[in-house]
Amino acid sequence: MDVDEEEEDLEASREAEDEEEEEEEDEDPNRSKKKPLGDVNHFCPVSMYERNVLWPGNPECSARYREKVYYLANDEAREKFLKNSQMYLPKKEPLKSPALRLLMLGPKGSGKSLHARYLANKLNIFHIDFRERLQEMIIAKTKKKIGPEYEEDKEEPEEEEEGNDDEEGANAEDVEPAAEDEDKKKEEEDEMEYTEEEEAIKSYLESDDPLPDELMTKILTDWWNTEPFKSTGFVLEGFPRTSDEAKYLAENGLYPDGAVLLNVEDMDVVGRLLPPKLDKWRVKRDKRLAKKNKKKEKAKKKRDAAIEKRRAELTKERDERRAERKAQKGEKDSDEEAEEGEEEEEEEVEEEEDIEAVLAEEFEEEEEEDEEEEELEEDAVDRLKNDLAEVYDNDTNRLADVQQTLEEALIPRIELEGGRKPHIVRYLLSKNLKPYVDFRHSRFERVYAISEKLATKMLRVGYKQPSRFGKWDPVQMKDGECIQPMQGPGYSTYPAIYRGHIYYFASHDNRDMFIQDPMSYLKQPSPKPVVPIRIAVIGPPKSGKTTMATRFAETYGLMRLSLGEAIRQVMLNQPKSTLAMAINSYMVRGQTIPDELTIQALETTLLDMRCQTRGVVFDGFPMSKRQIDLMTQKSIIPIRIVELEIDSKETMVRGTKDRHSPNRAYPVHDSAQILAIKLSNYLREIGEVRKWYKEQHKNFVNMNGNRSKWWVWHQLLDVARKGVSQIQLYLQRVADGKASSVADMCITPQEFEVRLGDFGQYCPVNLANKGELIDCSVNPTLEFAAEFRGHYYKMAGQEELEEFLHEPEKYVPPLAPVKLPARHLLPRQITGVQAKAMFPKPIEIQGYCPVTYLDGKCRYEAIIQGDRELVVLYRDNLYYFENEKKLKKFMRLPEKYWNLTLPHKLPPKKEPIAVTNIPMLGFMEQTVATSINKALTAVGSLKPKYPFLSVTRSSQIYFAYHLKAYNPKSSEYVRKKYKQKLMRFEETCELIKYLGNNMTVKYKDPKARPIDFDFKLNQFMALKGIEPTPT
Repeated sequence: MDVDEEEEDLEASREAEDEEEEEEEDEDPNRSKKKPLGDVNHFCPVSMYERNVLWPGNPECSARYREKVYYLANDEAREKFLKNSQMYLPKKEPLKSPALRLLMLGPKGSGKSLHARYLANKLNIFHIDFRERLQEMIIAKTKKKIGPEYEEDKEEPEEEEEGNDDEEGANAEDVEPAAEDEDKKKEEEDEMEYTEEEEAIKSYLESDDPLPDELMTKILTDWWNTEPFKSTGFVLEGFPRTSDEAKYLAENGLYPDGAVLLNVEDMDVVGRLLPPKLDKWRVKRDKRLAKKNKKKEKAKKKRDAAIEKRRAELTKERDERRAERKAQKGEKDSDEEAEEGEEEEEEEVEEEEDIEAVLAEEFEEEEEEDEEEEELEEDAVDRLKNDLAEVYDNDTNRLADVQQTLEEALIPRIELEGGRKPHIVRYLLSKNLKPYVDFRHSRFERVYAISEKLATKMLRVGYKQPSRFGKWDPVQMKDGECIQPMQGPGYSTYPAIYRGHIYYFASHDNRDMFIQDPMSYLKQPSPKPVVPIRIAVIGPPKSGKTTMATRFAETYGLMRLSLGEAIRQVMLNQPKSTLAMAINSYMVRGQTIPDELTIQALETTLLDMRCQTRGVVFDGFPMSKRQIDLMTQKSIIPIRIVELEIDSKETMVRGTKDRHSPNRAYPVHDSAQILAIKLSNYLREIGEVRKWYKEQHKNFVNMNGNRSKWWVWHQLLDVARKGVSQIQLYLQRVADGKASSVADMCITPQEFEVRLGDFGQYCPVNLANKGELIDCSVNPTLEFAAEFRGHYYKMAGQEELEEFLHEPEKYVPPLAPVKLPARHLLPRQITGVQAKAMFPKPIEIQGYCPVTYLDGKCRYEAIIQGDRELVVLYRDNLYYFENEKKLKKFMRLPEKYWNLTLPHKLPPKKEPIAVTNIPMLGFMEQTVATSINKALTAVGSLKPKYPFLSVTRSSQIYFAYHLKAYNPKSSEYVRKKYKQKLMRFEETCELIKYLGNNMTVKYKDPKARPIDFDFKLNQFMALKGIEPTPT
């Protein structure tokens, strides 16, 4: 399913492009892009000013003002425009488009409501369903929604059924009030009086009768002229439905921005609307069948009750006859009684049969009434399909007339295939509505594409002026491009005219994007100063550095320079120079050209105009510290050094592929041996190169060369763009007299130290805002450094840097509120050794931590002795601190903590006690406790058992060996000897475990035993009676 959806999305994109091409082919010549229309494009300026409506002007009713053509809606508007043209045209700023107004049209089942709601939610505008609005206007009287689509939902009235004889009275009492209520409802409906407008709406909803113009004016004009619709916008669904309604919109100036027409096939409509209609039909059918069954059951119950009642009557009569016979029988003798008894039995049987016969005769089975034959589901499906097809045909015919009327009224139409999946329709809808939504602020702007020759001629004669972008492409600039596009012979440009200025573009597509929405591209700032690129690409052999450097040169017109190429340039262009002759002398003798001459040739080549204007990319150098030193002396510093990293295996694989490449025209010295030599030389030299650039200029970038060449190219391009953008921003801000960040500007630490400002490496922002001395020298990078008025300043973090860049005058003299103290008044952290070397300089406040004491509100509990290794020298005094955090706090605010006075009562000093003077347990705790703990832990983990010795004795020996093996007081030789004894003891203890695992009850053949089993068994037996030596 995902693959199918992707194919459909691609097909939708292609269709959208085809539709755009067809629109360009069918463009109205009166509204051609080359037509010099005025400030409101092809819309009527009078209607825009008076009604705030985008009324397309009539080309036959036009006027010329200041060499521009304006289309007017009608003769009346033209007269107004000619009388006072300036009143209807923008004066100081371009016109603003009114709120978005759209029509959503299509046959029933095309998805109008779905997509209209989607648009309304996405664009935050109103969604108006015209028919629903009419329903709201009359529902107060109708009490329900009316129309053909709602009549189908009405439930069939339940038929009143007759009750049995016993319930007739009760039923009659219940039925009479119900009947009276129904009659009252009918009378109320008949007596309900509708106004003329409500009658018109009722007729429109029930039978599609046209609405009178007065009513449409009352309804529609509010959406165009009153709030909140006027300022928010709306999407109107289901109007106009007929050509007369469309003509009404045009005649009354109620123009929308466009009409969205959803075209669908009849099968799509049937597929969407049939299932819910069929479900409703099934529900109604089930209800009808349930009513019929209920009616039958009720009739059956009534008949059974009547039969039982009649049977009771007949049974009663029979019993009475039997009683009479018994009375007569009592008068007769016994013989006669016997004969009559038999006769009575026969009569009783006959009477029972007579009762059933009478019941059968009186209550004959009722024949089922002739009922209408229930509609089959297949027939219902065919009927519903025919109904939907008929509705579709009517809607399609009306929509064709509406479309023709909209075309005559010059209302833009957006036709979409509504039978596709909703997300595809929404994608096409968003794409086609871009000019109305995303480019709305450029709705009145017109850009005229011209040829490069015509643009040059216009600029030469002064008919047009160059834009503030010059030859920069505004579209590329908005996308983040900071490298100027190529110009000159062989590089085409695509100029365009906009408001008296000529803009240049790097491609036809970029110009088309600018024509669609010029305002978005003109809001960006002007181009920054052009900065030539200077980047170096290095790496091991076959890492792709030449491929990347060549592509850089071809894309941006740079000069690709390797050291060999620099020498060839000198030999070719300056063959008689002293440098060329010196180089030639080495080449004639077959000797290697010294690095001095090579870098001199590079310096000469860099004087080329292309290197000075476009830039240069160094291919494969610098590759040694010697080359770096020579280039630094000549001030040849790349803004970025990019190293393409690949492993040695990848180098050999790529070399093998190149040697067997069918595209190789001539043999090259790149055998495996030569590659190995080059690779070893590279790995030997690259360490110093990498270290120097990372420490000095901090412009070294590592890049994974194992990735695809496209990935490497984009990453390399991103690095170059960031470097150029940083330099451009720096130059622009410095030229404007503003502060600028100097991060990634290839500034060496020595240069930074020389040009430090009045605050040194202390943060001026924290000093001014908080009065804190924050030493930023602990951060070796220049990430938070900035330049202002030729001096460098270092900040503590990004927030402080942004504050300094925003308002630098506030933090530097003469406006700085706080000056940096003199050098000898700055706190300086020193080590404990340095502090001891200053003896007999005393420790302030007797070595207690001043920060802890003052922050603890000078309480007795806050008098804590400082650490002798955490020392600060301030005002020629030494201070100890409890921890590193307290020391840093003192460094930030020394004036707050330096001049403190201790109370007379101080905690007792902690005097050191000799270990030999403490009790035995304390002595052992301070001396051998750690060793004993480790030895006991080892015994508990191993649980040693020496052959023929008890567990206790084995543990004691192992414990002694461990203490001697790890005694820090012993010599290295002694510790090593006992470690070997300890290891042999552990191996001997393992014999028991080994033999226990491998010995069995049954005899094993020597060949079936482990190889070393006999040896270890003999070793075990030899230990009997022998105890390990303690020394």
